[in-house]
Amino acid sequence: MKSRPRIVNALLSSLFACVVACVGSGAAASTNTTEITDMWFNPDESGWGVNMILQNNVAFMTFFVYDENRNPVWYTAQLYYLQSFVWSGLVYASRGPWFGGAFPPTGATIRQAGTANFSMAENNLDHATLTYVVDGVGVVKDLQRQFWTYENYSRIYAGGYSVRTTQCVPGAPNANGIEEVTGILEVDHNGASISMNAVATEFSCSFVGTYSQQGKLGRVAGNYACTDARRGSFTMSDMTPTVSGFTGRIEGQNQFCQWSGYVGGISREQ
Repeated sequence: MKSRPRIVNALLSSLFACVVACVGSGAAASTNTTEITDMWFNPDESGWGVNMILQNNVAFMTFFVYDENRNPVWYTAQLYYLQSFVWSGLVYASRGPWFGGAFPPTGATIRQAGTANFSMAENNLDHATLTYVVDGVGVVKDLQRQFWTYENYSRIYAGGYSVRTTQCVPGAPNANGIEEVTGILEVDHNGASISMNAVATEFSCSFVGTYSQQGKLGRVAGNYACTDARRGSFTMSDMTPTVSGFTGRIEGQNQFCQWSGYVGGISREQ
């Protein structure tokens, strides 16, 4: 394999390292859309919400809402991904036998009750707009992911990333091209504080940032520096964790280029 210039390796390694440090995402987002699986609510209206489960490009939504008599009522929706972070589909009303008794096979009834639309901005994955109509009543709500506790990504990972460089200065290696790297990353994470060290064959890089939890997703913003003098800022988002590793999106800049792409890592066996 033809070796990359030292300066390119440094950039790649730093990006990858950054990825792990920012890691917080391993339940991998859907293969076709960003990860929206979460508990969504409006903090100014505590007591109701919607739960979203995403499989590929189909989202199943359950509503925790009440009827005009303040009694709990059960609605579900099956939404399909359209484009530009928009999901849309039908809403159903369900009724069934008492939960404490027998549940006969034909005990539940389901009817189409309306439609729903769930949308978010690519640069703000923590917030969404829910628009739905049930039995002729229209509702529009601003939602955000519900936070309970921080994830913890303190671990050693084996993985890699792929990014595209843009707006490079003249003479920058691999200017406006694809850069990829694999390696080992060690992450130290405690609440809002996160740091990472990545050691490559010819150099090492360190990343330090502030971690924020957005429902099940994580986000990191900070700075990185490498022993070959490369340095800059980075942001990692759409981070989802699992016991086996993480995935996420990453972007940043240094004194040579801007860059953005995807990262991921496998938890290293100890």
